[in-house]
Amino acid sequence: MADETIVKLLNGHSGSKVMLMKSDKLFVRKIGNTERNFKKLTDLSAEGYSVPVIYSFSDDVLDMEYIHGLDIANYLLYNNISKLNSFIGNTLDKFKRTSKLKDYTEVYYKKLNYLDQDCVFPFTKDELIERLPKWLPSTQYHGDMTLENIICSDGGKFYLIDPLESEYDSYIFDIAKMRQDLECLWFLRNSTQKISTKVYSLQEKILCKYPEASDDNLLILMLLRVYPNTKRGDMNREFLLREIKRLWK
Repeated sequence: MADETIVKLLNGHSGSKVMLMKSDKLFVRKIGNTERNFKKLTDLSAEGYSVPVIYSFSDDVLDMEYIHGLDIANYLLYNNISKLNSFIGNTLDKFKRTSKLKDYTEVYYKKLNYLDQDCVFPFTKDELIERLPKWLPSTQYHGDMTLENIICSDGGKFYLIDPLESEYDSYIFDIAKMRQDLECLWFLRNSTQKISTKVYSLQEKILCKYPEASDDNLLILMLLRVYPNTKRGDMNREFLLREIKRLWK
């Protein structure tokens, strides 16, 4: 194997370190908290979804294909939403093909256990869970389906990146997670790009096709997934709290 060198550090989340590496070719290396990514990438790849190829996985180090192309923020600067909307719709339709109803009440209580320890929210844990839909279809899913986790390659093909195993195992949670970007513009929070009109139009088309995911309480739930990874007083936490309070009616 050729000598490996670090080309640059990439954005990592959930305690992971992510690097663009080069040996005989470019590849992405993720270190730490990678088992959930490995399992879900393997699962989606086996079913024919467009995801990066896994090169190796051992000792919590995951090496995978580097997809050279545009992130969705830059893609939308130069393109309309048509092809992206088709890709998302086709992916969600395929996710839905195999489903069974599941009661997510216990999942909610487990994931939201910290809520009553923090009085900054306009609701208690029980009040939020009371509003959340309990029975939803358990389906194939991405697990963290944000616009930041979709890449358009140089060849014009869309890829899903950074999927992970999750107890929120439904396409409905995937759409709710996307609404973090579509409705709240989370992925543009540090950007000056003028694409919000396209993003809102994309959300309108997606929710028109999948109205079952339009519940704002599910969007609040997804924003709360990010909240524990923020710190008191930082801009990200303030952003989340502002959006959560806006959505709670």
